[in-house]
Amino acid sequence: MYLRHKSRRPKLLAAVTALSALTAAVCGGTASAAAHQSPVPAVTGDARVDRLLSEMTLDEKLSMIEGEAEVANSADQYQAGYLPGVARLGIPSLKLSDGPPGVITKQDSTGMTSTMGVAATFSTSDAQANGKVIGSDAKALGQDVVLEPFVNMDRDTSWGRGFNTFGEDPLLTGQTGAAEITGIQGQGEMAQVKHYIAYDGGNNVEVDSQTLQEIYLQPFDDAVQAGVSSVMCSYNEINGYQSCGNAQTLTSILRDELGFKGFVTSDWGADHGTTYINSGLDMEMPGNGGPIPGVIPTYFSSSAMKAAIASGSVQVSAINTAVGRILYEMDRFGLLTGASKHNVTPENTKADEATVLATAQDSATLLQNNGNALPLSSGSLSSLALIGPGAGQTIATNSGGEAAGGLLSQQTSALSALTADTKGTGANIDYAVADDLTGTPVPASALSHNGTSGLVRTTTGSSTTTVDPQLNFTTKGGNALKAGSTVSWAGTLTVPSTGEYWLNIQALGGTAGLTVDGKTLATVGAGFTTAPRYGVVHATDGSAPTATTDGLANDRTLVNLTAGAHTLSVTENPDASGNPVQVRLNWVTPAQQQANTDAAVAAARKAKTAVVFVWDTGSGDLSTALPDGQDQLIEKVAAVNPNTIVVLQANQPVAMPWLSSVKSVLDTYYGGDQAGVAAADLLLGETDPSGHLPFTWPKSLDQEVAHDSAHPERSDYGVDSSGNACSASTPSTTVCTTTYSEGLDIGYRYFDATNETPLYPFGYGLSYTNFAYSGMTTAKASDGGLNVTLTVRNSGAAAGTAVPQVYLGAPATIPTGVQFADKALAAYGRVTLAPGQSKTVTLHVPLRQLQYWTDASGWVTATGDRPILVSDNERGNQLSATVDISTK
Repeated sequence: MYLRHKSRRPKLLAAVTALSALTAAVCGGTASAAAHQSPVPAVTGDARVDRLLSEMTLDEKLSMIEGEAEVANSADQYQAGYLPGVARLGIPSLKLSDGPPGVITKQDSTGMTSTMGVAATFSTSDAQANGKVIGSDAKALGQDVVLEPFVNMDRDTSWGRGFNTFGEDPLLTGQTGAAEITGIQGQGEMAQVKHYIAYDGGNNVEVDSQTLQEIYLQPFDDAVQAGVSSVMCSYNEINGYQSCGNAQTLTSILRDELGFKGFVTSDWGADHGTTYINSGLDMEMPGNGGPIPGVIPTYFSSSAMKAAIASGSVQVSAINTAVGRILYEMDRFGLLTGASKHNVTPENTKADEATVLATAQDSATLLQNNGNALPLSSGSLSSLALIGPGAGQTIATNSGGEAAGGLLSQQTSALSALTADTKGTGANIDYAVADDLTGTPVPASALSHNGTSGLVRTTTGSSTTTVDPQLNFTTKGGNALKAGSTVSWAGTLTVPSTGEYWLNIQALGGTAGLTVDGKTLATVGAGFTTAPRYGVVHATDGSAPTATTDGLANDRTLVNLTAGAHTLSVTENPDASGNPVQVRLNWVTPAQQQANTDAAVAAARKAKTAVVFVWDTGSGDLSTALPDGQDQLIEKVAAVNPNTIVVLQANQPVAMPWLSSVKSVLDTYYGGDQAGVAAADLLLGETDPSGHLPFTWPKSLDQEVAHDSAHPERSDYGVDSSGNACSASTPSTTVCTTTYSEGLDIGYRYFDATNETPLYPFGYGLSYTNFAYSGMTTAKASDGGLNVTLTVRNSGAAAGTAVPQVYLGAPATIPTGVQFADKALAAYGRVTLAPGQSKTVTLHVPLRQLQYWTDASGWVTATGDRPILVSDNERGNQLSATVDISTK
């Protein structure tokens, strides 16, 4: 049970302790026999766990709090973290796998809709279904703990990890994260919510207590109430203390206030001292397990902890508490009684992909639809040009990192899906790649060594060298290298003319690095080290947004080369897969690039409608262009075809200089394995685009709170002790602090506070139909919150899904020293309606949304009159009223 009120915990502990004593007596046999046994100290209140703690040696306990490398064996999945367990006591090992989204080990696994896409559904049922897939896949892949969900705030859309959040609102983030946790843990897997706390771009953060509680803590509070097993503390400092050694946040707030009973794990390398265990840290990762052994210091090692115990800085009781918390969750999930499963079994692919498709469809957000260009009419389909590699291949995820890359066998492209769906209807679909991500093998005529044709191959373990006319070894070609091969090639690359060349190094079964003129251009498959981070090279591990057309990982670099000879070398090292080694050197010459662009423009010119598929790198940044000249491609297509539609894959706001030149823009985020099928369904109108933005889309980056030039202390770089703005070039020895001086006003709240008009507001999303809201009433809910009831009617001609959102304004009288946003999201829901259909729905505003925090009184309900409105985005106002909030 997860209790909020500290005052109830002693009584609960007493009851549990009494029950544990009774259980121990019964299990021990007769009362007289029990009386002669040594009593088991109560550490957790769990009889089994406390008994184990009493039987464990100190060394065994210490092995439970520091990660280590798993001994190489067939069960080793190269997961992110590992604890060895204690075999003699029946305590199994513990495996922790990376995410989000999905589960990543050495096995390929389901490619899921991006986290921002899940948030865009505004659906807790979709979130729970995604959690179920994550938990099911983790179980199949032999894992115990998944390192997700990621519930930090999207405070700065240019922050490199912001794309991995659930957006900028704490209610949406908290409810989405809690639902995902419920789905994960319903499969018998532990979820680890991250990153605790205020880890939103800045490294050294100062934040006031009201803001900390109401914005940054809320999603973690929701996670605790959902029963999350574990929490990952973050890399940043918070109010002067490292997050993983902050007793105020880890103990006073997380445990004493929220009632969290699980264990806290450090982010990988975020532990900075043995005494952090006194502050509430229970488990150090990665410990001696990596990712680079010896580079990240370890503090919870046996030797370090024993020295700390000897010095008195750490008590054995603190070790017992930490180990007890870990074992408590292991027992709760049945791992101490036979539920531990570390063998790999097939994923439930059919069920997984059904969830991925539904989520991809529900998340797609229609940003612009001039002239109702979407869905595609029969006239458009009679002469349709699909342009861009994202049409011909599925760009499932934003590749690499901590996300599962997906299953290529499950990925049907939008081109294939559209062609199949329109077969026999008179549709005429043309396709132009425009940007060839795969390229073609560098021809033998361009490769030589010492004036002789071919590259010199050197194989480790062989005393002889050979010469290869091309570097093109693939399973499909029948000449893949044998598993375990370690090979290098050297020679000369001669290019026919000066220009920018895409040079692609492609591999599977091993890593491969490309060096030209002494400069390393690309290393496909490498993670934190020269070996793959998860043991094997996945097809989606390259820098390209998708694998090659024949399923190799693809690292590509655009490099300016002068005509003539350039030194070239390629090195290959095998991975742990045991698969044949495939490696290839491809290129796209300047002439080929121009021909591809010309073909795309020609296809657009002759078509009635052109649909351009474009992608962002994943992080998003309004100050930069889309990669690979995609902005220019859109502009060229729109210049020859007035009916141009853009299918955008972006998890964050991006600049769209071509917006006024195109008819429609559909943001599909990253839809996962089923992204292509979902895109086809959306374009054809077989499903309604019902996603809504989980972030505010600015007109320019300086509209955001973290980019306000008048407040450099709010930026991710922060300011130094003299108040001077820090930057990327500030010396690392300078202490820079990011202060959340805006308080509660992040995201849309900041736009409201500064009277800025965004390009698209939070919660925005168009539909293929229209909805009308009416008849709003409010009533006090049983939990002290508020129930908002209204009628939603589909007033259009197509079936669709409305996403009504309830926003609550500030009270008429604001207490001194308390901040309120102009308005804040208080509830939301989804309702699917046929044309002309109406439904009455009730949206629940939790009590917490009616409250504010003070250090003196904790949570206080803001009574009196408050404005309330219902709309389909944060700047809308379909229904409004004033509600009298009373504690009676």
